[in-house]
Amino acid sequence: MKGIDLGLDALSFASIYFLAAIGLAVTFGVMRVINMAHGEFIMMGAYTGYVVQTLIPDRTLSLIVALPAAFAVTFAAGVALERLVIRHLAKRPLETLLATFGVSIALQQIAKNVFGTQARPLTAPEWLEGAITFNDVISISTIRVAIFVLALLFLGLFLFIMKRTRLGLEVRAVTQNPGMAASMGINPDRIAMLSFGLGSGIAGIAGVAIGLFAKVTSELGQDYIVQSFMTVVVGGVGNIWGTLAGAGLIGALSKIIESLNPSNTLAAQTFMILFIIIFIQFRPRGIIPQKGRAAEA
Repeated sequence: MKGIDLGLDALSFASIYFLAAIGLAVTFGVMRVINMAHGEFIMMGAYTGYVVQTLIPDRTLSLIVALPAAFAVTFAAGVALERLVIRHLAKRPLETLLATFGVSIALQQIAKNVFGTQARPLTAPEWLEGAITFNDVISISTIRVAIFVLALLFLGLFLFIMKRTRLGLEVRAVTQNPGMAASMGINPDRIAMLSFGLGSGIAGIAGVAIGLFAKVTSELGQDYIVQSFMTVVVGGVGNIWGTLAGAGLIGALSKIIESLNPSNTLAAQTFMILFIIIFIQFRPRGIIPQKGRAAEA
């Protein structure tokens, strides 16, 4: 029974990590950019949800409005970051990493100036409160079930966009071979901008979901950025199925290590990072490595 309960917790953790990492996978898969401000887009999404909830008292309606609003805000922020900073540092990964790290710090400070250092509430609707209980041992909170469903919806939506739309076709072309894609009339700069905006927008929606059960503060994104990077690297860079597999592995390991030593979270994180380092030594391209020319770039 305890194993089933642990598995449900691991599944909920995996859903959260998948939502947090999918935007990062899009960004890195297309642009090869390590965006250190990705966590702050998650934070911006959570604060957008909080602002919407202060304007719309009805919790259900505010949540319905908050999800697209968070996407719009962080999409715009991602496009602005790509246009103003990242495009000028093309093929200079170290400078890009340092620049986005600086943007990360700046966004945290702006959030502190605007909202203060005190945690802000993002309250779930009544129908998301409580838990689904199977027996005295096995139960899972309704919010975590909703996040799992949201993760599945995003997986389906992402696959539809990538496989069935013109944008998805162009993104895959630029990912595989930017030079050839440009020769066929595709504008790689435009695709990079839209991809970065899309990845940032998904991070914003993840922020709303995370804010429903976590404290909304300026440091919210920092709690998930490390796990997001680990999920993308372990799963296989630029591969949505790899991101899903990575999220499942990281979620399961997090709960197993936590259950073995629940009182020491620092030790749990240390063991997790050590495992990832060892794993990468044997599988440097991740669980599901990317295929084609992009894998060789």
